[in-house]
Amino acid sequence: MRSVASPSARSSASAPTSSCRRKRRGRAARRARGAVAPNSSDDAELITGWEHITPEYLWNTELARRTKYLDAFEREEVRDALELAFTAHDGQARKSGEPYITHPVAVAAILADLELDHESLIAGLLHDTVEDTDVVTFESLEKRYGVAVRKIVEGETKVSKVSSSLSKDGAARNAPARGGPSAALSSEDVKSEDLAQMFLAMTEEVRIIIVKLADRLHNMRTLEGLKQEKRVKIAKETLLVFAPLAKLLGMYDIKNELEDLAFRYADPEAYSTTVRRLEEVSKVQEPTIKLAFERIKSEMLQDDFLRGHAVAVSLGAKQKEPYGVHRSVRNSSAKAGAFGANGEAAITEVAQLKIVLHDAQAVIGLSDEARRVQASRICYHVLGVVHAMWPPIPGELRDYLATPKLNGYKALHTVVLPISPGASEVDAAVFPLEVIIRTEPMEMLATKGIACDDELRQQWRMGARRTSLALRAQRRQEKRIALAQEGRKDIDEARLDQEEARDEEVAAADAKRPGGTASTALAKSQVTWLKNIQAWQTEFIDVLSAREFVDTITSDLLGRRVFVFTPKGRALNLPHGATVVDYAFYSDDTNGAHMSYAKVNGVRVDLDHVLSNAEVVEIFTDNDEIPAHMLMRKLRKLRLNAETRSARAKIQKRLAQLGSGAIKELRESLQIEALTLCGEPIPDKVGPGPRTVTYCCCTLELTASDRTGLLAMVSTSITKSGANIDSYTGVKVHSDLFKMTFAIHFDDEELRSGASLKNMDNSLQRLFTEVMKSPEVFSGTFYCDVDAARNAFNVSET
Repeated sequence: MRSVASPSARSSASAPTSSCRRKRRGRAARRARGAVAPNSSDDAELITGWEHITPEYLWNTELARRTKYLDAFEREEVRDALELAFTAHDGQARKSGEPYITHPVAVAAILADLELDHESLIAGLLHDTVEDTDVVTFESLEKRYGVAVRKIVEGETKVSKVSSSLSKDGAARNAPARGGPSAALSSEDVKSEDLAQMFLAMTEEVRIIIVKLADRLHNMRTLEGLKQEKRVKIAKETLLVFAPLAKLLGMYDIKNELEDLAFRYADPEAYSTTVRRLEEVSKVQEPTIKLAFERIKSEMLQDDFLRGHAVAVSLGAKQKEPYGVHRSVRNSSAKAGAFGANGEAAITEVAQLKIVLHDAQAVIGLSDEARRVQASRICYHVLGVVHAMWPPIPGELRDYLATPKLNGYKALHTVVLPISPGASEVDAAVFPLEVIIRTEPMEMLATKGIACDDELRQQWRMGARRTSLALRAQRRQEKRIALAQEGRKDIDEARLDQEEARDEEVAAADAKRPGGTASTALAKSQVTWLKNIQAWQTEFIDVLSAREFVDTITSDLLGRRVFVFTPKGRALNLPHGATVVDYAFYSDDTNGAHMSYAKVNGVRVDLDHVLSNAEVVEIFTDNDEIPAHMLMRKLRKLRLNAETRSARAKIQKRLAQLGSGAIKELRESLQIEALTLCGEPIPDKVGPGPRTVTYCCCTLELTASDRTGLLAMVSTSITKSGANIDSYTGVKVHSDLFKMTFAIHFDDEELRSGASLKNMDNSLQRLFTEVMKSPEVFSGTFYCDVDAARNAFNVSET
């Protein structure tokens, strides 16, 4: 059996109260939930060879050196949590046969490498204890470690439900669709309610997702122990949800490793093909890359501007990530069709040169804004040097200083042709080379993301320290009461006095530090997508279902982006594929609702114009008061031309606010228009009475949500109206919208009797009313063409 430290060695902290400890589950229960390897016959067999895994061993080998950035009392709290995690997971093993405790310790180690606060490390150690054991409860966690640790662990439990849902339901999708393995798994495979709750919990406590990313990263590193089917499922959910979340947090190191591991398991054939091609191209390009590296190094060292501003330079050359290259090729419409057997030939741009500028001396004494300007100035200067050395490829410059990414990422990206001095520009060996330019703080943000935000990380740590100091004081008081009741005053009392003195010194020093909270620090950060989720949750609470809310986040936030500009030069970051209507509602909801038309780069465009990078968009509005039913008609038209889910949800909310009265007026207006086309103009309202009908062949066009049973519903309504369907066509106009076109006519007998004309009028009314009742129908048009009617049915005018 593995050795376990005695209670005295672990101290009472590992099991603080009786409420934290319940009867341990038996081995059969652990086997039922997958905590014990199914082929293990008993505990002795299970842990053979792992007797050395003790809390002391794990601390000394994995956490002691990594947590040196923490103060002594913070490390004591982490060590205490390690003891509790060891006790809670005692007897549990991973599928590989390792003691389960090795997993939460590895998670805490990843978090420690990011130098996060001790509450985050504690949550990493205990993230599975409530869900997988009977030793720990949420209440006991809060009592022992505070509200924040409980909140993070609770959030982890919700995220685990998402992962379980994905694993059970999602990854049975087979061949990877265009765009890579992630395209084979859609958000429809996720239990939407759990995922929506995860996103919302994340906005309240972003450390939830940071801990989960560390959890997922270690699971991906040790995925080999699972069956093939399970590995594929977990890999696909990683590409669908967790790698994009790491990117949104700016944690590119974790994002890249997650993608690489997930790509390897999700699509082994594509992975090996891509890696082989990268290695082949890199081998050919390596001599040129080395020459380029040495040349740019020499230029940087000799640059008077950089030396004058005391700017040091670090250079690096690396191969691009396999999944990023694969996805780039698959997403390129020009290359996607050829990416079959010989598609790997499309991979030619595989190398990156990175220039990191150490500008600390150049910005000493400057304000935050002056630091930003100076950093940009230095980066632009280096860009000029690079472009003077090598010709840039037109259209390949990406200025993330002027327009940072949604996660706050800043840098300059350019693609050049590294032509050696004196070489021919038509040399076949010349290839595109990406050069990335950023300062040292930008480099930190580009690798660790939000986890390296100084102000936010400081506030997390200060909040954690205040909580721990208060809880430690409370435990000392309880201990003193217990000693007094026992009539003891021994060495324990002296130890408590020493601890109290140390904690008071820490609290006094902390009180002199700048104030603030993590929430205010987060509000100042550039991670605006968190604010978007919070705003959408409030705005769409009565408009979107959990599934629709999740789809809005995954499509509008986790997908590709496009940058456009307002006429005043302000940059807006929109989802890829956004139209001018999406722009209008993204920039200003009021402008969107009153939008009349738009201009792009000074030219008037249609409402369905899809925006491209760097376009300047101007929205023209009509603020005149119009009847509610006309506004409803206008909003429905705008909705048809909106591509993003968030814009369509905003329009849907405005439509709902107009109320049933506007719907009734709109229906009557549409009916009047239709009847006018079929006969004489009707100035006021629809009603019974004689009409002069010239023809009776009509076309009914409807735009509605694409749902099962809609065609049957409309067809039934047409039949009930007394009309016959002569033809039908249907086409998908958006991801969730469908346009249906029916050619219908009334029997000729209807036209041979003046009395029957009244019945036909009433039938048209009923048909429009019935069809437009459906909330899935967004717009409808009923029109007649006399020539088409003559040609199709040879109907005489009456």
